[in-house]
Parts: sequence; C-alpha cells; structure tokens
Amino acid sequence: MPFRYAFAMLATLTAVAVDAQPADSRYFYGPMNSRGDGYKDKLTKDGFWQVDAGISHIGSAIAIDFAIYRAAELAQENGYRYVEIHDASGRSSRLGGAETATLYARPAEAPAHPAACRSGKPKRCYTADIALVYARLSGVDGQHPGIAASSYVDKFGRPVMESGFGTGAVGTPPTR
Repeated sequence: MPFRYAFAMLATLTAVAVDAQPADSRYFYGPMNSRGDGYKDKLTKDGFWQVDAGISHIGSAIAIDFAIYRAAELAQENGYRYVEIHDASGRSSRLGGAETATLYARPAEAPAHPAACRSGKPKRCYTADIALVYARLSGVDGQHPGIAASSYVDKFGRPVMESGFGTGAVGTPPTR
C-alpha cells in the first residue's frame, strides 16, 4: 500500500511540475521543445537556412515572427546586418491554437531586394534589416524575442503592431 501511495504521489508531483511551466508559450523562445514550442533550423542543400517555428498555445505570439527573429539571429551570428527571407508559410490548428511556420533565409550584405527568390516569385521574398527585426519583434519591453512590439500609435491612440512576413523589410522588389 505505501508503494502505491508513493507512486501516485510521484505521478501527481510530476504532472504538477509539467503544468507549472507557463501555459502560454508566447514568452518561450529557444530551441524547439517536446511540445513544439520554439524554433529549429538547419542548412539546406541549396545553401539556405530552413527555419521552423512553433507555438502550441493561443497567445499574442505568432510562429512566423519566431521564425523571422531566428533567421535574423542566424545572419547576425555570421556577421551580417541583413537577412533575406524566402518562401515563408504558416499553418495553424483549430484544436488548441497550435501554430507552425517555415521559412528559408540566408544572410545578405546589402539592403536590396534579393536578386533571385528561392521560389522564383519576387513577392515571396524580401530583405530585412536585422536591427528593424529586433526592434519590431522583441516585445513591448525589448526582452521577448519573436513577440511583436508596438510600432506606432494610430490616430485613435491605439498601439499598432507590425509583424509577420515583411517585418523589417528594406529595399524595393523589382517591378514586373
């Protein structure tokens, strides 16, 4: 009997410890965990970074912002000021609010639209200034990577957030 009691108590404490993590993943930013929150990246055969991001709970964060922020980090870690964002896509689940995003990125040396888009479609890529990405996707207090911050206040006094595909864009796409 004492063994069953101890086992039940351990199982309960384990469940409580797991649930003690923040239920809202909007403030978790780091390598992807077992719940699918965070990011993961890898270098592809064509020389792009594939960045996958996920959020497993409804919150103010969106997965594409995590992916864009991570792409900016990768470029900065390699000594660049700009990053090209290509072929971003996102998916969401109606059950539980889970959301995932994938994009392809590579560092850029100049603030110009990419010479060639990975998909061949000029509207599916852009070049971002890493400083702008950090400013717009670091949370209200600047301490939450991948979370949109207020970019400006509209005429009614409401804060307006700029995030998603196009965040930090510099340079203009070629006209066609």
